Amino acid sequence: MLEGVKDTEPYKWNGGNPNIPTECGPRTEKYFWRSENYDNLTLADLATYVRSLSPRPNRWRLPAGELTPAQERGKALFARATDKFGKPIAESNRCSYCHSGPKGTNQKLSDVGTRKATDNSGMLKAPPLASIALTAPYLHDGSARTLEEIWTVYNPEDKHGRTNDLTKDELNDLIEYLRTR
Repeated sequence: MLEGVKDTEPYKWNGGNPNIPTECGPRTEKYFWRSENYDNLTLADLATYVRSLSPRPNRWRLPAGELTPAQERGKALFARATDKFGKPIAESNRCSYCHSGPKGTNQKLSDVGTRKATDNSGMLKAPPLASIALTAPYLHDGSARTLEEIWTVYNPEDKHGRTNDLTKDELNDLIEYLRTR
């Protein structure tokens, strides 16, 4: 979604577009739409407009911002530093590391183990979590149809956060929390 993308650069799954004019400009026009390029003024106007788009109200958040019990449990899982067996989780493999800050992205590239044969690299930009419930499908190539699939299908080696120790109910709590982002 374009809503709320301001200050989440670089853009594109591989971080290859440093700013909105690059994301929306000549490369996009040439390779996706094969149309004439925007002139500089039109591109500047488009970038200004896209940066001004605020996220829509989140229907999973309670009006006063408090969390439900399931969302509280999910938040604790999101921020945890040890797994269910008491083993420390490396900081770089915690949900809260890659998906930090107000928009839920540290804006850095990481290898989360979801590289496909058609990808040039396994290094992917941590996407913002703002309005994540509205942006399915997931992963850089859209291969995960649901949030749950990110961890049950595409995380066998626990590179996309430590989740293989979680029960179905705990994954559901994590998802409930993520929907509030």
